[in-house]
Amino acid sequence: MFKSKNIAFALVASLSIGLLNNQAIACSRVLFNSTGNVVVGRTMDLYMPDHAKLMIYPRGVARNGGVPNSAKWNAKYGSVAVNSLDVGSSDGINEKGLVANLLYLHESQYEKRDTRPGVSNAVIVQYLLDNAATVNEALAEIKKIQIVSIKASGREWPLHVSLSDEVGDSAVIEFIDGKMVIHHGPETAVMTNEPPLDWQLNNLKNYKYFGGKESLPGDIDPASRFVRASAFLKTSPVPKSTQEALAQVFSITKTVSVPLGAHNTSTAIESEDTWPTLWTTLADSKNRIYYFNASDSPNMVWVDLKKVDFSKGASIKSLSGEDSTISGDVTSKFQTLKK
Repeated sequence: MFKSKNIAFALVASLSIGLLNNQAIACSRVLFNSTGNVVVGRTMDLYMPDHAKLMIYPRGVARNGGVPNSAKWNAKYGSVAVNSLDVGSSDGINEKGLVANLLYLHESQYEKRDTRPGVSNAVIVQYLLDNAATVNEALAEIKKIQIVSIKASGREWPLHVSLSDEVGDSAVIEFIDGKMVIHHGPETAVMTNEPPLDWQLNNLKNYKYFGGKESLPGDIDPASRFVRASAFLKTSPVPKSTQEALAQVFSITKTVSVPLGAHNTSTAIESEDTWPTLWTTLADSKNRIYYFNASDSPNMVWVDLKKVDFSKGASIKSLSGEDSTISGDVTSKFQTLKK
């Protein structure tokens, strides 16, 4: 079911989010770039339902950044995205194959507000999908605006962003000590949560396959998930097809998932609560297919961007990610969003 017609499987993988009011939440993102296949696997773990909705946005949609002195723009590219908490896109792919993922980073400290046009951190994924075709273009776009933290569901969300494109270029954008930090290159293929990426990459050197002697850790701590995903990504065989590439990404992300009802075994997090994986996505940048699986459903669904009408003036459409009756290619099942 990775591709389209007749292979069925269920994707479950984990996106984890750090420490939240002494509560552990989790996010993981893995970019697989091999033999002409570029696939991003991403999962969402959260302590409450995010009421995910799959969205189709055409070109020309007028938007603003949702903060005072807001940036304003019209979408240059159409996209398919997941809307979370009814505040913005947490994940998505555009018609040029650019993929953006929004994950939690507890240490995030945003820049002091200045006179630049602002875009809220809840809207930044959509801003990039609307305006950029490649990672290089996205990094240029993000320097034109200022990302501003806002409240959603009663609290602020410190976040970081990962990007990839059709050719497998990759970047991670973080805000550390009040400054924007951009990592750009193959070392950004894996992203989890705290600590920031520099720490994660340095910690990786302690483990087998990366120069160290430590065995792979098995808990759900963000650093442990980063090590596992990195090790399996490095040792995966070269795929013979897109289907195999998708299967490998699924297998890797599954190793960092949090099953429904599982207990937290991490010694680094003092919490009796465990936040389950809510949903998983796979983005096939080469073939422009976007997969979605809700963890409480056995069904995989996907959107074929090549079949979507992204023309200016086309309708914004949505499809509930909580509908367990849907399966397979749902490109034609989206409903026009009521104004």
